[in-house]
Amino acid sequence: MSVSIADQPSPVKAPAELDTVLAHLRQRFDAPHLHLDRPPRPLSGGFWAEMWTLDLAPDGRSDLPARVVLRLAPDPQPAAWETTFQAGVAEQNYPTPKIYAFDFNPDAAARAWCVMEHVDGVPLLGGLSGLRALGALPRLATGLPDTLARAAADLHRLDPTPIENALAALGDRTVGVDSIIDHYVSFAGDLGDSALQRSIEQLASTRPSSRLRVVCHGDLHPFNVLSVADHHVVLDWTAGQIAHPAFDLAFTHLLLANPPLAAPKPLRPIINTAARRLANRFINTYRKIGPHPIDNDTLDWYRRLHACRIITDLTAWRADGTIDNHHGHPWLTMESVVRPLLAA
Repeated sequence: MSVSIADQPSPVKAPAELDTVLAHLRQRFDAPHLHLDRPPRPLSGGFWAEMWTLDLAPDGRSDLPARVVLRLAPDPQPAAWETTFQAGVAEQNYPTPKIYAFDFNPDAAARAWCVMEHVDGVPLLGGLSGLRALGALPRLATGLPDTLARAAADLHRLDPTPIENALAALGDRTVGVDSIIDHYVSFAGDLGDSALQRSIEQLASTRPSSRLRVVCHGDLHPFNVLSVADHHVVLDWTAGQIAHPAFDLAFTHLLLANPPLAAPKPLRPIINTAARRLANRFINTYRKIGPHPIDNDTLDWYRRLHACRIITDLTAWRADGTIDNHHGHPWLTMESVVRPLLAA
């Protein structure tokens, strides 16, 4: 699986968990002689987890491919959620990497991990800076928003029940938007940000009445969708949720309309105008092909919910002094756009 996934230079030090992972795979796949064919290679592109490409020496195994991805997570609870969500989606034949093995309860000094299918592909906006994105706009104008709309529509047709049951069995997090709002309110209180807490409580009081629930990705944007030959593969289920389809649509529209691309200041108005058109086409295409109708009021409310998510994260990073560790994160460039939404 190659997310914004460019191989980094070697030699590099292998992850400390590698021997444990290989021992697990030997037992899980009854392959006592399983070993690496070459040193592991790190994959870049994530802001939270660490990923490595593992090339396995051939030994007649039937169920494990020659190349897989090892994903190491610093926190076992979100790792369990993400891996369970991805596995459930893959079981319904949605295009996402298959999960082969995992451990959410490692030794105290180790990180949670999963081993998944490796996919060769490039993100829909892979390698595009502001200038290159500007030149690619004619090509992107229809293909990118339509691809994302189809990915969302196909996802929203899946059966949410088996995934919801699997998530509920984890026992450490409640499924649904209500739990998200409760978390944000509690977290704002812990941070001592009364203004943020009031904004979130006001948002909760105006929640749309529809209780439609579908399988949602929660972070569907061009860098989480790989173009692979004649199809596309969706990655990164950290924000996966069982929620109203607008939970997905509002986030994707928000990010498309405000792309975190580096570009000279004189070009920003041109890029922003084109970006808004892409975002609007995404919504219009979904309304044509999607399984559920979406009204503007509901879309606006979920857009504000994602503004809560972004501002809460930024507030937390500033409070714990880690804001500089998140250099390049899209939240930093989107802050000026989402703050007014939170105050609406």
